[in-house]
Amino acid sequence: MTSSFREPIRVGIVGLGRAGWGMHCPELDNYPDLFRLAAVCDPLKDRRDWVAARYPNCRTYRRFEDLLLDGDVELVDIATRSEDHVAHAVKALKTGRWVNLESPISLDADQALVLRAASIRAGNKLFIRLNRRFEPAFVHVCEIIASGILGEIHTIRLRRGAYSRRDDWQTVQRCGGGQLLGEGLHLIDQALQMLGSSPVRMWSDLKRVAAMGDAEDTVSIIMRNLAGLTVDLEFSGGRVLPVPAYTVSGEKGELTATDEVITLKYVDPQHAAPRRRASVRTPPLGDGGSMDDLQWIEKQIPVAPQAPAGRTLIWEHLANAIRLNKPYPVTLDQAVDVMRIISLVRKDSAFA
Repeated sequence: MTSSFREPIRVGIVGLGRAGWGMHCPELDNYPDLFRLAAVCDPLKDRRDWVAARYPNCRTYRRFEDLLLDGDVELVDIATRSEDHVAHAVKALKTGRWVNLESPISLDADQALVLRAASIRAGNKLFIRLNRRFEPAFVHVCEIIASGILGEIHTIRLRRGAYSRRDDWQTVQRCGGGQLLGEGLHLIDQALQMLGSSPVRMWSDLKRVAAMGDAEDTVSIIMRNLAGLTVDLEFSGGRVLPVPAYTVSGEKGELTATDEVITLKYVDPQHAAPRRRASVRTPPLGDGGSMDDLQWIEKQIPVAPQAPAGRTLIWEHLANAIRLNKPYPVTLDQAVDVMRIISLVRKDSAFA
């Protein structure tokens, strides 16, 4: 993306872990015309040294409060531990800065409401990083659903995960760990986008299968909207064999999708199905119900959505919102709704 901005947005990253150092820094490197890494903060000296070596013009701080005193920082990018997100975001908002918050935005729905109130008081300068809704496969699958070739959609299955004996802080409940607040929330966000409204019925289950901590590593949720669409999502830390990331079933066809390939089978719209109606008469023996001789189209296509896609696309939306006052596609209310679902799931589980 070529920038028409007078100058890049000056970013201060708080937290140099898996998200801050492993994702945000390299992603920002892809947008030098939009962003400049001005400062970072982390209590661990070796991580500050990594930044000093890689970004010689970037200032480093041990204390979060010292970074907030750096007048050159325009955007505070919070990538600290989940349990600290609300406190750090509220402090940053009080300084009048723009704030970009890594997910999860909080640990539960009540904290999310506190955060929303702080954002409103600060002039709505808070942005939420729910970047998985820009994944190419998700965008492409949504485009196929909108095209209507599968007919009215009745069931969607979202599946992610792999066998993992994970043992870091994100497996420990008191640190805000667990996959409900990890990968699970991104599937919830995708599910809510596909449902188009809040669910009216829901079932859920949390398990710990392979992780070393005391938090859940497997999340299963089924949501149904008022129109009858069911979204069945699962992130599993205990899955051994691969399954499609997406399965979408409609009245006229079905698709499965991985991150690279979409497989489709649907009724050829050029050949209308013959008119049929149900009968109460006893069918002849061996008659399985007069099956239609439908004309089907079957094909595999690469994941290549028409709309721009990619997890890092969220940085372009962020820059346009700050510099050009364009609408940001992830609203705070949507993020709060994700936390509402998470709190309901947690409440009814053994991990409450």
